[in-house]
Amino acid sequence: MPKLIKNNAAQAYTWQQHTDESLQDADLSQGQHLVPLTAWLENSANLGDNVGVIIPTDADPNSLTSALNKAPAIAISFGVFADGRGFSLARILREDCDYQGELQATGGYMQDQLFYLKRCGFDSYVVEDDVDIDSMLESLGDFSDSYQASSDEPRPLFRRR
Repeated sequence: MPKLIKNNAAQAYTWQQHTDESLQDADLSQGQHLVPLTAWLENSANLGDNVGVIIPTDADPNSLTSALNKAPAIAISFGVFADGRGFSLARILREDCDYQGELQATGGYMQDQLFYLKRCGFDSYVVEDDVDIDSMLESLGDFSDSYQASSDEPRPLFRRR
């Protein structure tokens, strides 16, 4: 069972991720669930506070609206570590859509990317069981400061002096 890094600590991953197929038979009234973006957009008015959304990295950024602010969690699913579109989607959600909920990185990202995922607005990271969780936690602090503005620090270094 995967773990979740959230608030710089490891914890159990309690979200159940659904595909369009598994959603047909799912009971969404109990537990925490993540459903595909299309299903969430079509049914968001009927979904409870325990249902979040999964966004693939190839999602159209124009489909990310402030309506997503109602979702308690948004998981951006990285297909492969070389796909940087998830970083951009996170920035769009945090800065353009003003999303304040939990933003999860899941799928094929690398440990070396954790610091940059945090800079783009992710605040939780799904980690598989076979990964050294302590090493992952250390990677969140790989650098002590950054020059550029980002979601976690909107002022560039020269403005922070």
